Amino acid sequence: MTRLLLCALPLALAFPVPPEQTDEQTSIFQSASKAAQAASDAATPKVLAFFDSAEFRAELRSCCPEAARQSSAELLRRYRAAAQVAELSHALPAHALADSPFTDITEKQVEGLAWFPNEFQAALLLNKSTAQGAGMINDLAQKELFGCQPFAHAEPTWSEASSRLIYIAHNMRRLDTGSMPFFGDMTVVFNSGRLNKAVLIAPYDTGLFTMDCLLDKKPHQFKPPPLNCSAWPRDVPVGTLEHLDHLIIPNFEVPYNHSATNKTRMDGVRVLFSRGLSKVAYKDVPGLTYGDMGTYLESNILANPSLPHAVKLVIGNFPTLFGTASGQELQLMARRKGWPLFWAFGSGLTTQDKSSSPWTENTTFKSNLRIADPRNIAELTNASVPKGAEFFFDTVWDQAVLLRRTRNATALDAQLWWTLLRRQLEVSPMTADTCADVHGCVAVTEDSDCICTTPPPPPPSLAAVVV
Repeated sequence: MTRLLLCALPLALAFPVPPEQTDEQTSIFQSASKAAQAASDAATPKVLAFFDSAEFRAELRSCCPEAARQSSAELLRRYRAAAQVAELSHALPAHALADSPFTDITEKQVEGLAWFPNEFQAALLLNKSTAQGAGMINDLAQKELFGCQPFAHAEPTWSEASSRLIYIAHNMRRLDTGSMPFFGDMTVVFNSGRLNKAVLIAPYDTGLFTMDCLLDKKPHQFKPPPLNCSAWPRDVPVGTLEHLDHLIIPNFEVPYNHSATNKTRMDGVRVLFSRGLSKVAYKDVPGLTYGDMGTYLESNILANPSLPHAVKLVIGNFPTLFGTASGQELQLMARRKGWPLFWAFGSGLTTQDKSSSPWTENTTFKSNLRIADPRNIAELTNASVPKGAEFFFDTVWDQAVLLRRTRNATALDAQLWWTLLRRQLEVSPMTADTCADVHGCVAVTEDSDCICTTPPPPPPSLAAVVV
């Protein structure tokens, strides 16, 4: 009863604000970092040999001629640099979904919190159980793969929950939505410069890996794709942003069970190098299937990131939020928090069906359509928006509001609105070689201008206080 009464209070008052990094989190990271450094150093010669292999070079010549002309050492340097800068993305729903397998806070609940909670904290805040379903799977993954301490009982205490991690998709393939649109309507992108001493990296989605490779019996409510489980042996530790060479080859191999999918690690090479490590203009990069989107490094945050400073930018899912009350709430929250706001076309779908398994779908999405919110970006960054951009954006928004009042919006409606707006200020995600201030800048325009924030100095970062 006490817990029910607590959860009736505003979320910010229900439980105490945890430290930005608990002693347990610090200890886990330090131990994992040492193991990662040793494993990464040992793997470097293997990665260089792989980058020099005939099959790898043939794939690069086919997909990415510019990269094919570079040495293996230069390609590895580019990979490492891209990993340092690529968006650390977490998608969450605009509002609570009864059929969602994930436990997460919503867009509105974020605003009332002083930190960004992990899945187990969210469950306590919302009075939900994590002893079954996705919570049980993720608990096992965090213990077995990341070294988190087990809970004393089926449900964690607040202290135990506060030492767990936040699931993050490492957006090296530069999805416009930051994370898979399947995961939520709004994506929070964390500042890797502030949190780089709290990021632990797995070569693939650990929830799917746990279901397919660690559990003897797969949960009936989930449909993980067939994986190449042997590509990530249990003696290979997780990595960090500084030490991840040992995860490069497993990241190409784990998603592709050749006997079940007729795909190989060369498919993974093509996807990453043609989108994430390509010199081709963002508007011209090839599209992605849901399966391609799901091949991210899972680069989780072992901390309780303070808000608003730990967040670098936010992305709204255009088809689901544009012209809605939730979309307007996102605009208002982003301005109040000082977060640059962008809109992504993503899959183009106005609803996200959580009952199906998107990883097996073969439809290709452009996944390279992102624009700046003109009013937000003019207020919070150095960007110059075209004359009349705010007025025109609001006009199209009002059209969407009127349509949504009469019927459900369709993919064709979203396409029309996007076509009207996309020429305003199209942007691409940051890359390692686009802007001098990779952590202060948030996007790049078609003219290669850097869009950067000019905030007041934030409090000390974990990068400065954790050794």
